[in-house]
Amino acid sequence: MELNEKEKKLLAYLYHSDREPLTKIARKTNLTRMQVEYAFKKLIKEGIVEKFIPMFNYGAFGYHVYALLFIKLEKYSSFGSFTKRLEQSNSCISWGECFGKYDLYTNLIFKSEEEMSNFLSGLTNKKDEPILDYLFIKPYIAEFHPLKLFYEKHKPIFSIIPSTTIEIKLDKKDREILKILEKDSRISIVEISKKVEISAELTLYKIKKFYKEKIIFGSRAMVKMKKLGYNYSMLLFSVKNLSNETKEKIINFARKEKSVNALVLSLFNPNCLIQIFHETEDELKGEVRKIKELLKDEIFDLDIILAQEEDKVNTLPFLE
Repeated sequence: MELNEKEKKLLAYLYHSDREPLTKIARKTNLTRMQVEYAFKKLIKEGIVEKFIPMFNYGAFGYHVYALLFIKLEKYSSFGSFTKRLEQSNSCISWGECFGKYDLYTNLIFKSEEEMSNFLSGLTNKKDEPILDYLFIKPYIAEFHPLKLFYEKHKPIFSIIPSTTIEIKLDKKDREILKILEKDSRISIVEISKKVEISAELTLYKIKKFYKEKIIFGSRAMVKMKKLGYNYSMLLFSVKNLSNETKEKIINFARKEKSVNALVLSLFNPNCLIQIFHETEDELKGEVRKIKELLKDEIFDLDIILAQEEDKVNTLPFLE
């Protein structure tokens, strides 16, 4: 599907945003409110934007460990039952399909290293859904970037790593509001207040508190870039000497490169992962070449994983 420049600009603005009203979005993007409203409705109607979800600080809920897992199933016929089991876990915040070396990837959160170990053990020892191979990545840097392809002015980079060890106490109404926001982070205060049966003033107070206490960093749009002709690939590679200077090189490259969607740095090999959007195979080759030129002889064991953007997302699987 083709979008004009104004629609692309709005899409990129919504990709990482807060709960701004359309009038404020129009002012920030130098569009009219009518243009914003029309484009907003079009993006939703055409299924380019699937939904809006909050970016949570999982440390505030007591989940201090983030991990990324790639899985190769022994039998592809078990894909459906395996992913259903993943979705039922309190640790799985999203998963997506891969093509090639692995069948799927999943983003996971845990309260402790022990819980992570138990989860992995239970996953790999399931006899009716055997795993042929897996790659487990536990990053110390994991950041989610704005949609720089279309527009990048004043947009935040979200860290996926839990940023606090202090667990925030939540009452029943807090939890109800958070679950409503998880389904649609742009839902109106009035609608939320009706659902949780409290005043609009108290609802607004609680939401402001979530941002103030850094329970919520912001929100992002779940965008189906495939509908716009873009592929989604992950570049997994190892760097021999991941010094502070080299880390800064990689971080600066990822933050400036328009095609980069996310960056992960890990202590163990592969110690780098860069996610990119690209329209053609030649563009993908071009990004690989840029990384090779950046790191020269320090880079080895580079894998390209063709993937699908997250099929299922439940950013609060543990919150009832």
